[in-house]
Amino acid sequence: MRYFLMVLAWLATVPAASAAEWQTYSNARFGYRVEVPPGFKMARAPDNDDGRTFTGANGDRILVFGTNLLDTAFEGEASNRIMQAMDDGWQISYSRVEADWASYSGAKDGRILYVRGVQLCDDAAAFMMIEYRGRDLKAYDAIVKRMVASLKPVGCAR
Repeated sequence: MRYFLMVLAWLATVPAASAAEWQTYSNARFGYRVEVPPGFKMARAPDNDDGRTFTGANGDRILVFGTNLLDTAFEGEASNRIMQAMDDGWQISYSRVEADWASYSGAKDGRILYVRGVQLCDDAAAFMMIEYRGRDLKAYDAIVKRMVASLKPVGCAR
């Protein structure tokens, strides 16, 4: 019984991947959208309105943002971000960079980082970064999967 109650308490701290309360965040400046799980609170918009930060239980964080591809193609931007994550101390265990999307993940200090990027129209890209406790890896599998599927360009034929 005690184990059952501990599991219930733990599940209450992790957002449910199948819950109907997912919110859609859309960014008109860069033309992208992504679904955000319940339990995350949206922070105030940055002055440049490139995206948002969402915070959840246990220090979990989702950052979504757009960026202009000024000096490089999408593949170069994604590769630069992977290198920056490594410079920041993340032990990158998976990375894949394609012409119009990229993903990478890693761990640092008991936390997991998952990043997905997609090329947008007009030489721009959108990225989502999810950071959460390593012990919540299984619970976040469905969340990451749904967010990856939902990160899309809006308003152009890509």
